[in-house]
Amino acid sequence: MQSNPDLCLEWKNINFSVPTNEGNNFKFWHSCQEQKEINILHDVSGGMKTGDLVAILGSSGAGKTTLLAAISQRLRGSLTGDIVLNGVAIDRKEMTRLSSFLPQFEISVRTFSAFEHLYFMSHFKMHRKTTKVQKLQRVNDVLRTVGLTGSANVRIQNLSGGERKRLSLAEELITNPPFLFCDEPTTGLDSFSALSVVKTLRQLCKRQRQGHQSSSRSSSSNSTIIQEDFSSSIEMEVINPSYDSATDISLGETFRKSVICSIHQPTSDIYELFTHVIIMDAGRVIYQGTTDDAQKFFKKLGFHFPQNCNPADFYLKTISDSHSTNSNNGTAVKLRFDSEDSGLYSDSWLLQKPYSKHYLQRINNFKKISWFYQVYLLILRFGTEETRNIKEGLTSLAFYMITSVTLSVMYSGVAGLNQLSVQDITGSIYIFTTEVIFTASYGVMFYFPSSLPIIRREVGEGTYSLSAFYVATTLSIIPTAFFKSYLFFGLIYASVQYTRGWATFITMGFVLSLAGIAGTAYGFFISSIFEKDKLASEMAAPFDLLFLIFGGAYYNVDSLPFFKYLSLFFYSNEALMYNYWVGVEGIECSQNLNHPCVRTGIEVLQQNSFRSQNYTFLFDCSALVVLAGIFHLMAYCFIRKYVNRTGYY
Repeated sequence: MQSNPDLCLEWKNINFSVPTNEGNNFKFWHSCQEQKEINILHDVSGGMKTGDLVAILGSSGAGKTTLLAAISQRLRGSLTGDIVLNGVAIDRKEMTRLSSFLPQFEISVRTFSAFEHLYFMSHFKMHRKTTKVQKLQRVNDVLRTVGLTGSANVRIQNLSGGERKRLSLAEELITNPPFLFCDEPTTGLDSFSALSVVKTLRQLCKRQRQGHQSSSRSSSSNSTIIQEDFSSSIEMEVINPSYDSATDISLGETFRKSVICSIHQPTSDIYELFTHVIIMDAGRVIYQGTTDDAQKFFKKLGFHFPQNCNPADFYLKTISDSHSTNSNNGTAVKLRFDSEDSGLYSDSWLLQKPYSKHYLQRINNFKKISWFYQVYLLILRFGTEETRNIKEGLTSLAFYMITSVTLSVMYSGVAGLNQLSVQDITGSIYIFTTEVIFTASYGVMFYFPSSLPIIRREVGEGTYSLSAFYVATTLSIIPTAFFKSYLFFGLIYASVQYTRGWATFITMGFVLSLAGIAGTAYGFFISSIFEKDKLASEMAAPFDLLFLIFGGAYYNVDSLPFFKYLSLFFYSNEALMYNYWVGVEGIECSQNLNHPCVRTGIEVLQQNSFRSQNYTFLFDCSALVVLAGIFHLMAYCFIRKYVNRTGYY
């Protein structure tokens, strides 16, 4: 079988800088001072071809991760330079399709098993017309590839550090991209686990080198599933005739795979597994080429490699010593930066290959699942997480119900409709509103700061759209808001003698549910303003104060009629008061009282500056929905800004 040509990825004159005053959020200060930038990458050029395992070495701050993110186009900001595939420039979307990025942090959905997580991600990463059979086959393939077949049904939270790292690798292999970028794949692992991970990467490159020969020699369809990947595209056409195999990125298996890793001080065993190495210092490339030629390179500069020494440690120590002003050897390394004819890229592995137009056409024609199906799957994931974290959910509900029991005891003496019970009922209604809104808002106050890294990564990778994630998050909370609101209010309503019947209970519970939904939207808004938890909680205090003041209990809202319409407490309180008091006639009024009496429910509403028109209840409920929508829209805009502002590596 004729082998397809290699894919050659090259980067030319890559520069990246960040402003020195990036932490300053005040625009007027930016305009009053000159913008200064720090260069992180300086005219970095290089390349790699499929079939190679490349290591990026360098001390802390050398620019390893930044270079990795820049090459893979997972980096945003002041980035200049060209990224080309076989001599043709490619954009960020094309790079995302033909590569995968393995970050340092672990998978967040830890209640899923390894198999469940990969099967779930296969819906997002594979072509929309891929059948269930092919998805299951691909999941089994990647589990076998990374050596996790025996741990397929183990929950992620129970996997070891090395197994979780390999599972993250398996997730990136679902689309079987020709280029794989790994950021510190051995960080946090012991020497054995780290060696196992790098061996897996090396085997991936070797297996793809021999992919055509092994597939042609495979005799049985049941022998080794991993050898059937190429024929699976034909099977797709048989199972689903409308499936266009030319649009499936999984056909990248016809090309050899290349893996490039940023790695910090690898052991000698790990270093020997790499075929090529890029050595960096202060954002510049000191050397790039094969690992065998690295020693010759340093020897030409006058550095002699000692016996029984880890090559990676020797290179990093040599570069570190060269920064000393008393070191003569430092001059030799510095000349590599200044000399134009030093031959930095001579004898490197850069290749000039013809442009594979057909391959990029398949990438650009890739179709992921629809937006509505994304929402459905994400709701399913959120629901599964809640179900499997049932103990945590029940504990939270128990503390919530303690408040309900406390209020039931406090208001248990309320009975009948008289002048004493008017204030008690009015106060209890306001307490219900306050408790439901605050519990809902503070329950999600830290949601986005903690979830932002995984949101930024999965949205940036194109796994799903940000709007689908936000809508799914919102919809998954609505049933919980209704359940908790009715349970919270039901216990109190059953204990306190409100004497208004079940119809009033249903409608008042509905209003409290809407208040909980609006409170959640308000919490999302506060959570989205800042990226840090502490700032989000501190920002909530002034908003809470204003909303409470204009809620109708602590301030005569008729004095400032406009501001009350900004408070979700006002709408909730007015709707509950209207629902309870409208239609109430004949409130008892003793002649011995020293203050004016209210004789009807309408008078109670007027006394508290609430409306009593027929449209009041519908208007307030609609206003809560509209206010929730406004809060959600603002929260979405803030989250979108943070997701698009920086990279997701």
